[in-house]
Amino acid sequence: MKHRVAILTTRPMAESIFSAEDLAFLNQFADCNKIEDLPETLSDADMQRLIRGADACVTCWGTPKLTEAMLQAAPDLKLVAHAAGTIKNLIPPALWQTRCRVTSNAPVIAEDVAQTVLALTLTSLLGLWGNAESTRAGGWQGGESGQFKTKKINGLKIGLVGYSSVCREVITLFKVFDCDIRVWDPYVCPLEMRRAGVTWMPLDDLMASCDVVSLHAPANEDCRHLIHGDNLRLLQDGALFINTARGMIVDEEALIRELETGRIFACIDVTDPEPPAVDHPFRTMHNVILTSHVAGGHTANGRKRLGANAILQIYNYLTKGLLANEVRQEMLEHMA
Repeated sequence: MKHRVAILTTRPMAESIFSAEDLAFLNQFADCNKIEDLPETLSDADMQRLIRGADACVTCWGTPKLTEAMLQAAPDLKLVAHAAGTIKNLIPPALWQTRCRVTSNAPVIAEDVAQTVLALTLTSLLGLWGNAESTRAGGWQGGESGQFKTKKINGLKIGLVGYSSVCREVITLFKVFDCDIRVWDPYVCPLEMRRAGVTWMPLDDLMASCDVVSLHAPANEDCRHLIHGDNLRLLQDGALFINTARGMIVDEEALIRELETGRIFACIDVTDPEPPAVDHPFRTMHNVILTSHVAGGHTANGRKRLGANAILQIYNYLTKGLLANEVRQEMLEHMA
């Protein structure tokens, strides 16, 4: 008898994350609902109908929060395979009292975020933002961009705040350039830092010593305004500040004041709230690149990897009892 797998996503989302080949494989070992029959948006009633009798389910961005009633409709549910990152707003407390397990695609998405951090870093250090703008306006600047001299990344001091899955991917990418990588995280094991070939450093020391500071801390109350006026003032003149994590981590008013001095440059992909107001200073400051939360699972080919990995986790767990990227209840307070 085949397993029963419920695809609990909207039709557009399912079409973006699943390839025909991967769906064909899913249907070899499981009975599942057809993605063409999924609605444009999911209601609780849709969820209740689709999850009924399921052994496993796939969730993603746009999936409504699971409820106790939904869990009761699927008493044999063994796995929630989340094709996106955070599951904090998806999983009800009641699920942790069952035998159902949860897996997430956060490590897969981490690759996309890390590549975005690298792209922002290289483009900013080389002054390509201002150079392109000037060239489009008829200029021809050469190697200078405003008051910031261009730099190559090789050998620079890179400060990473929060030793998350994204941070680990960033370390892998930046080590290629022989960067001096420094990490702050209050929960990290020093042994793990040594094995990763990076240096643990107090946050203030990291902020004061690095050419590039990139945030990778989780969105929890402990991290609210972790970056504030006092430590922003420690940044070196000409430093590059990057936030692809969460807007709440930064005191935006303090960051704006520091940016107004003109001595640092920032790449901001996340704000608090999102989107920022139409007259938000980030939108017009010459030393800010503001993007619309594009880091993280939003590439066309990256999306297909999300669906493929969710199916792989379901197959491995239902047929072999193996599970990777598991999320447990006690992990939530330290996760994004």
